[in-house]
Amino acid sequence: MQFPLPVLASAILLLLACSKTETPSPEPSLPAEGFYAAGQYAQQELAFFREIPYSTRPNFSGLQYTSERTRAREQGADTLTIRMDLLVPPNATPDKRQPLVVFIHGGGFENGDKAEGIEKGMSYAKAGYVLASINYRLTANNLATAERRYKTLVSAEEDTQNAIRFLKANAARYGVDTARICVMGTSAGGALALVNAIEADSRLLRSDFPGFSSKVQAGLSTGATLVNEKIGGVSGLFHYDASDSPVLLFHARPTDSFTGATWTGNVLPTQTAITASGNECRIVAQPNMTHTIDMDLGGAYWPEIKPFLWEKLRLAELRE
Repeated sequence: MQFPLPVLASAILLLLACSKTETPSPEPSLPAEGFYAAGQYAQQELAFFREIPYSTRPNFSGLQYTSERTRAREQGADTLTIRMDLLVPPNATPDKRQPLVVFIHGGGFENGDKAEGIEKGMSYAKAGYVLASINYRLTANNLATAERRYKTLVSAEEDTQNAIRFLKANAARYGVDTARICVMGTSAGGALALVNAIEADSRLLRSDFPGFSSKVQAGLSTGATLVNEKIGGVSGLFHYDASDSPVLLFHARPTDSFTGATWTGNVLPTQTAITASGNECRIVAQPNMTHTIDMDLGGAYWPEIKPFLWEKLRLAELRE
């Protein structure tokens, strides 16, 4: 039986969406203009680095590929080279490093491509953030067996964490401030952003860059929640700690249109698991029967996103 693609939920992740309530209103003191708050550059002023290889990994049973665009030639290969695209604004230099937004596309761990993140995250690069959009290993028919469910999540999260480490290792080259990083994602990408927030540097995931951590200062997710249950027969994969990355979580209330996940059954338990550890999880309700939102800088949900980034990335310090 063919399941809907974004429902890797039966394993651990319920992919979801959101409306607007339950978060503090933006502080009046936050600037409406200037760097990090509004556009500063035209698209043609941004340096575009395409197809940057950041990791090479085994292809599980020949079922994996790094993008729906390359599926035909990659599926069946022994190894896969995973790539990212970068937009670097003129203000980001080795001597004046800038905040980084890492975007993770959705697609049910079976479809999608990093081009989505360049399009959706362009507004951040125009405002002075470095923007990275990553591919990661996708897995065909990923709900078919317990082993595939497990390999799907582990492969995708391993790639996500190595992408962050790569950007830290090459921070001078791309003008990245490694103390000011936000990872954001939609649907399956939102799930990966959540997992990295609570499981950065997991012992289960191999690092390509010893000495560099995948921990970031902020995680932003729409279309996903976390449940701490067995994945492919393996239990205890998630551990919640006070030192984890703080989370801003958007989700449909009361019910997600695609997965059927609910505010009371999935969102609130996710928030409780995170906050009970001493970490922070702010939740924002999307309209009922939606799945994901646009997280554009200056968009409909910017009033919720802006204060979160301003606080967690300490952006006021960069404007002084």
